[in-house]
Amino acid sequence: METTASAAAHRRAGRLRRMAISATATLIMLLVTIYLGISTYAASVVTLPQRDAIVSTPADFGARFDEVRFPARGGDVEIAGWYLPQPETSRAVILVHGKDSSRSTEFQGRFSEFAAQLHKRGFAVVMIDLRGHGASGDARFSFGLAERRDILGAVDWLITQGFRPGSIGVLGVSMGAASAIGATAEEPAIGALVADCSYADIRPLMERHWKTASGLPDIFLPSTLFMGRFVLGMDLTTAQPVREIDDIAPRPVLIIHGDADAFTPVEHGRALAAAAPEAEYWEVPGAGHARSYEVDPQRYVERVAGFFAQHLGR
Repeated sequence: METTASAAAHRRAGRLRRMAISATATLIMLLVTIYLGISTYAASVVTLPQRDAIVSTPADFGARFDEVRFPARGGDVEIAGWYLPQPETSRAVILVHGKDSSRSTEFQGRFSEFAAQLHKRGFAVVMIDLRGHGASGDARFSFGLAERRDILGAVDWLITQGFRPGSIGVLGVSMGAASAIGATAEEPAIGALVADCSYADIRPLMERHWKTASGLPDIFLPSTLFMGRFVLGMDLTTAQPVREIDDIAPRPVLIIHGDADAFTPVEHGRALAAAAPEAEYWEVPGAGHARSYEVDPQRYVERVAGFFAQHLGR
């Protein structure tokens, strides 16, 4: 009887173990499913750009402009822009805003003012809305990996307007600067580049701002980046302007960064300057993120306009 009872107890214990193992496996699978589900949702949501309303146009500052639209290089999205023609010049500058901004709202709503100042100094100007921003076609942002094609589309459009390779400059701000670095590295028709407050490598910036941007703990960042590869079809962590900027040489580059930038710390600007030793580096005292123009508009215009006047169309 004892043997029978012992065997029955052993069988019951075995069933309980199997039930416990099955329940544990089910719980783990449920938690993994929830974890990946949240990560997929986060990858979908945090890569959606914000669309800003127009706050000013170049006409508000005395510069005539035309509405233009053209395809990004590759034709995957249509880009909206303003073109400030300058019949007496052979030099053009493309202005590129940052993430969650636009051709109107960059520089705290003073991008049109800045464009008008460049126009008065003899440059034709194209102000674009990056994909997913402003009035351009729908798209998720990719920290410059895809957005560079928007800039290249503007270069292609300017060439159809008669501008020659080497006479086209680009100024980008924040993500627009990172996009401009990639575009300039790929396209020899761009004669000169100004990169204002670009990140050197997106990964540390993601880690720095992940909780604020997503509302999720850090444990969700690796899985969100992994699922983002399926959502976007690309690895966002490969957005590393510091690995591309030296490919622009010997064409001239001006790197601008505020020493009070709390969003993209000044170390990013210094890293870009170290990676491109032939570039000019201007560190603006007291300037926060994308606020170097705001600190001293006149000096900013003189520095940028002088740089493009010296180097475009050589």
